[in-house]
This record gives sequence, C-alpha cells and structure tokens, in this order.
Amino acid sequence: MKIYRFNPKAGRVGEGSLEGLVQSLDAPLPPKPGESVIKRAFKRFGLAQMHMSHLVIDDRTIYLRGKAESAKERDQMILAAGNVAGVSAVEAEIAVPPGTPDPEFLEIKTSKTLDEVADKLPQDVTGDELLDANQPLVTSKDDIYPGQTIRLPTEN
Repeated sequence: MKIYRFNPKAGRVGEGSLEGLVQSLDAPLPPKPGESVIKRAFKRFGLAQMHMSHLVIDDRTIYLRGKAESAKERDQMILAAGNVAGVSAVEAEIAVPPGTPDPEFLEIKTSKTLDEVADKLPQDVTGDELLDANQPLVTSKDDIYPGQTIRLPTEN
C-alpha cells in the first residue's frame, strides 16, 4: 500500500450546510470525515465505486483498495478521497494494468490558475494539460484552491 499525504485543513467540506464548499486554510481543522462523505465525493465526480472493493476510514486516513483501468482513474480515486476537508492521508492499493506509471501529485500553494501552476513547474506542461489530467475533479483552469492536491499528467 502506498501512502499519499494531503493537507487536512484544505478540501471540500463533506457535510452540513457548507457541503461542497472549499475549506479555507485559515479555518480551524475540520472534523474527520465519515465513510458517507468519501462515498459522496466519489459520486460527485462520477467515479466508479464498483471498482472499489475496500474503503475504510481510520482517524484522518482513508484506506482504499480496488482496481482501475488507467493511471488517471486510479489517481482520481486517490484525489477524490484526499481532497475532502479533514483528510490527512490516503493509503491506496489500487491494481492497474502493468506498466502504468506511479502517481505524481502536487499541492497548490499560492497559484490561482492552472496556467500559473504550469509556469512554475520544471516539467514542460501547460495549464490545458493540467486541466485535462485533473478533470472531472477540476472543471476549469481557475477551479483550484490553496492546499488542494492535483495530478500531474502522465503517459497513461
């Protein structure tokens, strides 16, 4: 199982009247999310829960087990769970086809658009490529927030 770290103060609020809104990094640490919050995050982004054989929450860590058809599908499962306010880590054991590259994630610090993120990266990547790599979790090049973790494009 691989462990992926997330900023627990950042992410979308999972419950209550603020559900779906982005948690500010200046706000207090939100409560740990329940299993239903993570399942709703998957549903919100249209991710195939049928490929998840195991979902457990222990404190602020989400344990995922399942299978994915591509690197992007695997990475979206990890990011959908990890970018929920209150989650500090995702431990994932997700089977992918042989030769699938490992995930490459990046936490947004101060950038306000994916074009700004791309300009700061050492890789030759554009804002449009970042958007494509992160859809449907990110819907436009300015649909990002500080503390959010995004996916860097990979071959597969």
